[in-house]
Amino acid sequence: MTLIIISTAPTLDLEPIELLLALAAFDQQPKLLLLGEGVLYANALQQAKRTNGKAVSKVMSALPMYDCEEIFIRQSDIKRFGLENDILHSFCTVIDKQKTQQLIQQSKHCVNL
Repeated sequence: MTLIIISTAPTLDLEPIELLLALAAFDQQPKLLLLGEGVLYANALQQAKRTNGKAVSKVMSALPMYDCEEIFIRQSDIKRFGLENDILHSFCTVIDKQKTQQLIQQSKHCVNL
């Protein structure tokens, strides 16, 4: 299992999410872990960063259609950035620090972006 770890805030370039989709297209069953500023990817209310650009929230909302349903967010980072659970994508799973460590240890490959 490949674990994609995103720990930076969303930018105009959505390469981390595109990598996840590419892995899913080849039946790799990737998992996504959002840490630090990466939790901002889970904000369902986020708008496009430029006119006619891709909104991170819309790209994220499409992930379950591509069998990318294992998306994890560390609880402490949600609190740190003042996010409320009701604005997070519903398919994201909130986990604690211990579960985060287990997820990383159980992964065959980790890609940290």
